[in-house]
Amino acid sequence: MYNSVDMPQFTTIASYRDIPIAELARAKLESEGIPCHLLNKHHIGVNWLYSQALGGVQLQVLSEDAQQARQILDADESASLESEDLDFPELDDTDYCERCGSANLELVDYKRLSGALILLTQFWLLFWGRKYKCKECGHKMKKG
Repeated sequence: MYNSVDMPQFTTIASYRDIPIAELARAKLESEGIPCHLLNKHHIGVNWLYSQALGGVQLQVLSEDAQQARQILDADESASLESEDLDFPELDDTDYCERCGSANLELVDYKRLSGALILLTQFWLLFWGRKYKCKECGHKMKKG
């Protein structure tokens, strides 16, 4: 058992509103060999509205690692992204509007509406599923 002298002392080096961003910071520090943990993660995961009341998800490290951890998190590594070759897949024929040929499509999901109407009317509806709507001309189409 630890006594108060032997217990490791932790320092909060950052506080985050959202759990995913806090997890990214934690993973970054652990990849650099700095042990850390997230305080209030589970409380905020159960009810996100507690985030502000609890001071956010707090990233804590051992007190002797605090300065090095802050330097790692503050390091700007955006220049390394410029060297990455990001290849996006080419659009195929089904990725364009059938009417005007635009690639500016949005997904329209009718599952909620259909589900609600099925519960209310007890009839299965034929428009259950997904359609795509062209933002240019308004044409709706079903792909696939």
